[in-house]
Amino acid sequence: MATEKNLLRLAIAEDSLNDAEHLINVLRNAGFAVRTTPVEDEEALRSALSECSHDLLICAPHLEQLPLEVGARIALQPGREIALLILNEEPDPELRRQVMAMGAADLVNKGDAEHFRLVVEREFRNLSERRRLRRLEVALREAERRCNALLDSSRDAIAYVHEGMHIYANVAYLEKFGIEHAEAIEGLPILDLITADDQARFKDFLRRYSQGQCKEDQVEVGIKGPEEQTQAVVMYFCAASIDGEPCTQILMRSTTPGLEQELASLSRRDVLTGVFNRKHFLEQLDHALRELVTASDNPAHGLLYLQADNLEAAHASLGITSVELVLADIAKIIQGHIGEDDVAARYADTVFTILLSNRTIHETLGLAEAIRQGVEEHVSETGSRTITKSCSIGVAMLSGGVANADQAINLAAEAGELASREGGNRVHLHATAGESGSGSRTDWKSRLERALADEAFYLMYQPLVSLSGDQTERYEARLRLSGDGDEPLAPRDFMPFADQCGLAPAIDRWLTRTVLATIAERREAGHETWVFTKISGGALSDSEFLPFVTAELDRLGLERASLIFELSEPVAVTQLHQAKALYQRAKELGCGFALDQFGRGLNSLQLLKHIPADYLKLDHSLCIDLMENTETQRKIRAIIDAAHTLGKQVVAGYLEEATVLATLWQYKVDLVQGHFLQEPMPEMSYDFSGLVI
Repeated sequence: MATEKNLLRLAIAEDSLNDAEHLINVLRNAGFAVRTTPVEDEEALRSALSECSHDLLICAPHLEQLPLEVGARIALQPGREIALLILNEEPDPELRRQVMAMGAADLVNKGDAEHFRLVVEREFRNLSERRRLRRLEVALREAERRCNALLDSSRDAIAYVHEGMHIYANVAYLEKFGIEHAEAIEGLPILDLITADDQARFKDFLRRYSQGQCKEDQVEVGIKGPEEQTQAVVMYFCAASIDGEPCTQILMRSTTPGLEQELASLSRRDVLTGVFNRKHFLEQLDHALRELVTASDNPAHGLLYLQADNLEAAHASLGITSVELVLADIAKIIQGHIGEDDVAARYADTVFTILLSNRTIHETLGLAEAIRQGVEEHVSETGSRTITKSCSIGVAMLSGGVANADQAINLAAEAGELASREGGNRVHLHATAGESGSGSRTDWKSRLERALADEAFYLMYQPLVSLSGDQTERYEARLRLSGDGDEPLAPRDFMPFADQCGLAPAIDRWLTRTVLATIAERREAGHETWVFTKISGGALSDSEFLPFVTAELDRLGLERASLIFELSEPVAVTQLHQAKALYQRAKELGCGFALDQFGRGLNSLQLLKHIPADYLKLDHSLCIDLMENTETQRKIRAIIDAAHTLGKQVVAGYLEEATVLATLWQYKVDLVQGHFLQEPMPEMSYDFSGLVI
């Protein structure tokens, strides 16, 4: 089915119909839906290009009725978006230089079909990007128009300043000072509007704010109103831009002295713990990362991702109040260890994040260990009961190479996840933190790019077996990267680097394409196979990922339910809106959806209200101590009962012994997986008729 993503509108001027048809077939085999318009002469070319837009003009160089110079002049006139490709019987370097000087994309030998395909794919991709950029520019202009309209109609007093000078002010701002015309304030120093008593303090604040040395983004001052009347206002500052030039936005509100600051402070705090809330923390983290980009002395910040361990038992036996008490105690421990310039926040239910300003890796690890030890040694008291606790802390060192707050949080969260998987009550440093900064990222970027080009990635497959007698072939695809030695690398070893380098979406696409090709091969061999395919957090922000999957499914003619996307619960929780959107689009497409590492959170079942996945794969921590931990048994039974009520299937992995298998069968787990049944293998050769309970 042709979509805007793969539809190629092709005008072709070629005297050999056989050659033209062969090249069109090459493009169709590459996944393009080709719409062809043959042109024979100058008039036909002008008519074809004026009637509808075309993406590509393919032209032979020596046509009598359409000289090359004429075709290039018509196709490449200003305002027309079309790529010109010249076909020749044999390589001709001199002709290639001539046609590229005319503006052609390339000269291609008719006999080199692979080169032809690559050039067309490159030009189509470039053309799509140019069109997307044009749409974005139109959308940006429209957004700017709407923003200007909102600013002009806002009842809040808003102005934009650059280097202390006004460059814009809305009507409400002008009224604050009794100024009638906007032209009168342009170029006026803002300091001239501040009362004499506050000018020195305001000037000092503005200097520190512009240099990034001010933790607060607001200041209370007196201003000179109409007829020199003094008004007490609070000015709120934030970074902005006008016509692409950086500036500062000021929002001004009248206030009773101290009241608005107190309200603003309360709005940034978590009510239960007293530390900052998630929104304010992300704002501070983004601000810190912007500072790192422009800093000249190569500073670094530490980021801690603290997850409270195993609060489910306290919740089950003592109620939610006990959990809230523990979280409040952990917040006090954190605040007792960090400095004035550090920022601590409650990021999620049982997760705290701490930004440590200008710390070395050793200082960051030392403070993380001190917090971990403080949490372990502290005993929380609720009535006559006491609660001991521990935490897992992920550490990431942030430098100028981290793009944004989401990427920084993901790095620390990945390290925290490893700390939790290793048993909890420990500190884990993210792999990139001990490297040499941008150099190591560059090395990894080159290595991963080579791996994608040289097929150094490969897949292993582990079966998921039904305990109810269902013999449907289900496998989970496990991505591997060939290592420098004998040991291959698992995703945890390279995906953090791929995410930093922006290559995670490309790896997700390689993985999905390879899985779909394998499913197609199995179908041709007479097997109906379903494959669980892990996707990274990078796919959530890749708007082209699902259209790519759709095109691959259509090209191979596969049943869409045979592909089951698998997303981890921690990623879904920290990127909920994007994960929810991906789930909805995947279900519209007809694919399955699974939540991996399910049950890690305090109330994982709440996540199903947003992402009602088809499969819930129990977290590793629930499976490894199932036989010894009665609380784990209770939680697994509760998840299974709730899942079956909602029509979901539950998957239990990490099986190492037969006794666990029998217990899971009693609990009515739907699917099982693990080394006891079958280790991951390069081929899909498991006998699904062999398991009998």
